[in-house]
Amino acid sequence: MNRFRFHTLVLAALAIWPAVGSAQHAPVVDQAGSLDQSVSVQQIGTATAVDVAQQAPLARAELGLAGERLAASLRQQGQADAGFALLMEGSDGLVDAIQSGDAGGSNVASVWQSGAGNSASLDQYASAGMPNHVALIQDGTANIAFLTQSGEGNSLDLAQRGADNFAAIDQIGSGLGLSLSQLGGASVSITQTGGR
Repeated sequence: MNRFRFHTLVLAALAIWPAVGSAQHAPVVDQAGSLDQSVSVQQIGTATAVDVAQQAPLARAELGLAGERLAASLRQQGQADAGFALLMEGSDGLVDAIQSGDAGGSNVASVWQSGAGNSASLDQYASAGMPNHVALIQDGTANIAFLTQSGEGNSLDLAQRGADNFAAIDQIGSGLGLSLSQLGGASVSITQTGGR
């Protein structure tokens, strides 16, 4: 299967996976309004999915998934710092996360995937001159990542290990920093708009 077709299939899977996985172990957490929200979810099993939406200042999420056919969907939006940590161990792990900070908000994400069908889509948008930081480690076979950052003081650390590595990275703003390590099939596309 050619790389373009494979990536198209992965994007389609990212779009529908949370709906498919919701028939089984699929907690949905929706928090809005109050200051300093936090959520912690730990799941082990097959067809395990979690869907978290937080809209408030100082949103925090800690998610741990282990098993097969794993999926995590996360949306964070608020007027102050948003952060999440995700540990995903197993096969066919899909991650779809969007962090959007209003005035005065910065975003921090830490993701570790270990397994066979690694895939990740992480978008960070900070306004009013605030920074974004993402650290992503993928360990396994298919290793695909799509990462977008928009803000001032963006930093991104990506390590892909395994067989088929692919990364598409967009950074927009000022104070851009990028560290990338690939071991395997390695294919990368990087766009930086702005300055140091």
